[in-house]
Amino acid sequence: MPRVKRTLPGFDLASALSGAQVDRALPIGPQVYDVLRRLIVLSRLPSGAPLHEADIAAALGISRTPVRTAFQQLALEGLVNTWPQVGSVVAAVDRAKIEEGLIIRRALEGEVVRLLCAGAPDWTRLDALMAAQAAAVGANDADAFFAADEAFHAALADMAGVPQAWRLLQAVKAHIDRVRLLVTRRQPDRFHAAFAEHQAVLDAVRRRNPEEAAARMAHHVEAVRGSLHLLGDVATACP
Repeated sequence: MPRVKRTLPGFDLASALSGAQVDRALPIGPQVYDVLRRLIVLSRLPSGAPLHEADIAAALGISRTPVRTAFQQLALEGLVNTWPQVGSVVAAVDRAKIEEGLIIRRALEGEVVRLLCAGAPDWTRLDALMAAQAAAVGANDADAFFAADEAFHAALADMAGVPQAWRLLQAVKAHIDRVRLLVTRRQPDRFHAAFAEHQAVLDAVRRRNPEEAAARMAHHVEAVRGSLHLLGDVATACP
């Protein structure tokens, strides 16, 4: 049976969960999953952090059952390592899952922009999304840019008539997201470049050039590879 570190120097679970809430009028399980996934992506729950069902349940004011269910889903995505009767920790960023996610994201988002070229995008909505990104770039706010970036890609899928494509990607891109956010926090020029890449994708869509739009999107998705060396700075979960 593997040994699990029960503590992580400098980490406090209560502080990490501060402000997290669930709406009792909605299904609890999906909300717990969303909360924990977001905190892992944001590194508020860093690699190697011990996760205690009872403490999380108490912090959210819920029973342990939906927490356990969320752990199971996060484990399927490689975000949490769980050993029965031993414990759970936040998993290290997984290079293999990054590669897998890039392949799937490149394929799906390439098709999204091809569809947009043949459709009628809501340019008022897209201009507003680009303005939100520009504001984050101007403020040098990595977290705000990450949120605006996510909203932009979700909107592309929605306007292409395939919103499920973006929802499907959530299950395979979490490890990519962890790297993306790490990069935007440490290398502001990267999210400045991402903003320009988004604009290049939209320029191709405006010209109704599906192959160029897909190529521009592939370049944007693949750009994270240039920052994988930063993974050496990410703590790993040690059994």
